[in-house]
Amino acid sequence: MRLPHRTVQVVCESAVEATGATLGWLGVLDGGAVAIVAAAGGEPSAPAALVGRNVPRDVGSVGYVLQSGQPMAVQPAGKPGGDHGVTQLLGREPASLVCVPCASAGEPVGVLQVLDKVAGGGFSFDDVEILTLLGTVAGAALADAGAVAEDVPSPELLGRALAGLADVDPDHYARVAQIVSSLLHQV
Repeated sequence: MRLPHRTVQVVCESAVEATGATLGWLGVLDGGAVAIVAAAGGEPSAPAALVGRNVPRDVGSVGYVLQSGQPMAVQPAGKPGGDHGVTQLLGREPASLVCVPCASAGEPVGVLQVLDKVAGGGFSFDDVEILTLLGTVAGAALADAGAVAEDVPSPELLGRALAGLADVDPDHYARVAQIVSSLLHQV
């Protein structure tokens, strides 16, 4: 995976600052996990300690956000179950958190999460709205940086699409076929 664009780090820093969180991180889907690619806030060494670590993609707030595509704001501290993914990552249970999807082409490709308000208490609806907007920016930045895997059509699907194009628009097919043929001869 290529490293994301600097924009992703700025989004993470902005999320922490705008919401008054003590810590935040941004992660992208990477197989069965979410790989943290940017972090901000906390002790000076905290962001560097988080970048490169993984969180399970199907547990806690991360799992909910990726499966539903919806943001989540909770105060899990002291409640049964808590948020196992975040607790495992931090080695402690957060007092409050907000997690939002980072989407590309309408599909979640990662998450943006902030933890523990500096002033204590929970995050507000305004915090969720700000993070949702920043998550949209992060999704676009991740896609632009090449951190999001693009779906590559199978040879069979591509062949059927070309055959359909030949039937519907022979002139357009001829141009596409010349390009594909030229690319194949360069391999």
